[in-house]
Amino acid sequence: MLKKRSFVYGAMLICISSIICKLISVFYKIPLARILGAEGMGVYYLIFPVYAFLSTFVSNSFTLSISKRVSGKISQDNYVGAYKIFRESCISMWGLGIFLSILLFCFSKVIATLQGVQGAYICYIAVAPAIIFVGQSSVYKGFFQGLQDMSPSAVSQVLAQIFKLIFALALSKFFSPLGVFWGALGGFIGLSLSEFICFLYFVIYYFIFKKRHKEIFLEQKKLTKRDFSKVFKSALPFLLTSIILPMATLVDSFLIVNILKSMGFDNLFATSLLGLNSGVVSTLINLPSTFAMALCVTIVPYITKSVINKDYSGVSNKSVMALKLILIVALPCFLVFLLFSSDIIGLLYVFSSAYEKNVAVTLCILSSINVFYLSILNITTALLQSINRSFVPVISLLCALVLKVVLEILLISTPMLNIAGAVISSSICYAVSGAINIIYFRKTIEIKPKFFRSFLSPFLSSIVAIFMIYLTKSLVQNLISYAFCTILSLCLGGIAYIICLFLFRTFTKEEREVLFRLKPFSQKNAQKG
Repeated sequence: MLKKRSFVYGAMLICISSIICKLISVFYKIPLARILGAEGMGVYYLIFPVYAFLSTFVSNSFTLSISKRVSGKISQDNYVGAYKIFRESCISMWGLGIFLSILLFCFSKVIATLQGVQGAYICYIAVAPAIIFVGQSSVYKGFFQGLQDMSPSAVSQVLAQIFKLIFALALSKFFSPLGVFWGALGGFIGLSLSEFICFLYFVIYYFIFKKRHKEIFLEQKKLTKRDFSKVFKSALPFLLTSIILPMATLVDSFLIVNILKSMGFDNLFATSLLGLNSGVVSTLINLPSTFAMALCVTIVPYITKSVINKDYSGVSNKSVMALKLILIVALPCFLVFLLFSSDIIGLLYVFSSAYEKNVAVTLCILSSINVFYLSILNITTALLQSINRSFVPVISLLCALVLKVVLEILLISTPMLNIAGAVISSSICYAVSGAINIIYFRKTIEIKPKFFRSFLSPFLSSIVAIFMIYLTKSLVQNLISYAFCTILSLCLGGIAYIICLFLFRTFTKEEREVLFRLKPFSQKNAQKG
């Protein structure tokens, strides 16, 4: 029989691997920025949103959909049905991935021309094969997550980042003497190679798993009818939700540079501003939301199982726990970025001018609230999908996206704001969508989090952590180097935060058992804290 874990265990596993990936990504993007420069990073982040949009189209939506469907079958001990979902999805994804890859290859010049940088089309050609491998990996991820096995997803994303770090940096360095576009080309060739290796890992893991758990596959020969339409029909709400946020980034890649150029900025400067916003600031701001994404990945199959078993107390408990964990992570990170952006950016990045650094710091301060908004948006979307309200986040995100586009055109065109207008419009987009999700979810599921444990305790702990960071900086800044002072103060602030969470009894007894003993929620226990 398959080993079952609590959803917190799965979330922690994915979260740890995601943090490792983010750290590797930082080590990747910092030297990449030095190799390519601001203009090269601008080119890179013109191409990347298009790739992210298409890879999300074949990845996140199908992963969550397959995970939810497989979990439903497993909760009924229907392993044959679970394997049927996997097989149909795998075949369907080959067709979709190849189609999208060919489409991107054929329209590469058209897309690059519309973005205002025609020479970048070679990067689209290089990254097109990656879509096929991402799509196949998403099927395997969904299958194993539905079986409540998060380890292959965790390992695969670390492998992909490691090989991207190796291949992309080496190839960017090799091609960069040929020009800006060629340097970016090397990065995308490395990305395609890393996704191929990730796919190979899943294939190997699947055959090992199949050999160890023969009982799941004993009756697979009975599967004769194939209904591929179910694959896309069940994935549709997940698909629409998953592509809207990348669509927002995709809109940025088309709008920002062209609006700035229409205001009189030259192409190099406009592309550099996009690179600072998307390549430097967004990378940092998205780091804390890693935990939210980890919870999203794991909570869908677990709550789906509770819904199928009509364990409404379990649904409520897991939802409260997830929201509390999100707040515990997002609140201090928001305050740190708000107050210490200059220190963090100065530690991690090297800029060609003081102006570029000042712009990056300003954008980071303005974007800091997005740590909170994005985390809430991601987790509420996952919660609504888990309780079969998948179209609610679709509607909320679409409304917010329309608002974002309108505001972006107006705000970026304002000379005093220019690139800052993109940050402000994104913040409003995330806030509006997240608020709609929260309101609808609370009307559907009764949740009563305790005010002190869920809200006041994280806030007071964050205040203590900020005070510790300031105190450490004031005491040691003249004794040690700037870099070491920044790292030490942030680490001590983090330790103070964790200690305060326990001193203020943020977690109930049952929540502590779930977190530290890997014990699943009891179906009989009443909702707490």
